[in-house]
Amino acid sequence: MPDYVEGVVAIEEELHLTDGSGTLTQILGLKGIKEPSFTLDEVEDTDMASGGVKDYVAGLGDWTLFEATIKHRPGSDEHVLIEEHLLSRERRAFKIVLRADNDGSTVEGTGEILLLAYDKPNRAPGAVVDATLRGRVRQYTEGAVTAPGS
Repeated sequence: MPDYVEGVVAIEEELHLTDGSGTLTQILGLKGIKEPSFTLDEVEDTDMASGGVKDYVAGLGDWTLFEATIKHRPGSDEHVLIEEHLLSRERRAFKIVLRADNDGSTVEGTGEILLLAYDKPNRAPGAVVDATLRGRVRQYTEGAVTAPGS
């Protein structure tokens, strides 16, 4: 019988964006993050000798759209950094720290991101307001798992 594999509870994860001077800064109030994923297009490559079955080859690769949900705090350092990054239209370094196991170990991912949107919330009385960041990842590399407290 296969061993049981425990799912990882996502807590204490981090997003860091780069300001105009190249300094990575943690974005506080992170509520959710979509980990970057790489995909390949499939390109049909069928010829007359395929036996009536379509053949495919791997096409161009692409990183999925990056998304993060944060607490929306107008005027905060994070708000100013995000707006400056977005309006710069620059691809910049970023870092995410993800929980690797429920023992508190983490894995750090680094790469480059072009921010494409900072969707601010509709505001309603008594509601907690969140904003959504969207960006296109250019490259992304995950490091080794780091033990808790390292």
